[in-house]
Amino acid sequence: MLLQNIPVEPEELPHIEETPHQGHPKVFRKELILLTSIPFVFLLAGPVTLLILGLYQWAAVISALLLALYGLALLAIYKSFPVRAYALRELDISYRKGWIFYSNITIPFARIQHSEISQGPVDRMFGLVTLHIYTAGGSSSDLSIPGLPRDEAQRLRDYVARFHE
Repeated sequence: MLLQNIPVEPEELPHIEETPHQGHPKVFRKELILLTSIPFVFLLAGPVTLLILGLYQWAAVISALLLALYGLALLAIYKSFPVRAYALRELDISYRKGWIFYSNITIPFARIQHSEISQGPVDRMFGLVTLHIYTAGGSSSDLSIPGLPRDEAQRLRDYVARFHE
């Protein structure tokens, strides 16, 4: 039998952008807002301390900077949330995220070593989990899809696991 390596034209390749993507539930945006707000609450101790010490101008300047940073963080959440989505295709899984810094990670099922579902305390409050997908040769997950309902993450994990039976 003669093996052939037939060339493929780049224009003929399917585009991942054309694949329908599944977005996150809106409760995940609330979780992101909470996780972003927590550090700012602790950072407010600085301006409060300055107020106690009578350094009113410094307290005002630092408060204004913190407020601006918090506003930018919230803007980033609202702008990037619609982009966050995953696509499950016949032979791979893909996850996109970002607003200013955009990323799209696609992993073929043939490369997946194992997967796991994790849930932290804040995730538990919102009823969400994170699906981690690992490929051979790495100690950290190569693809993490946060903000999924548990049943959806389990369905994705089961689908991916079918390729390793």
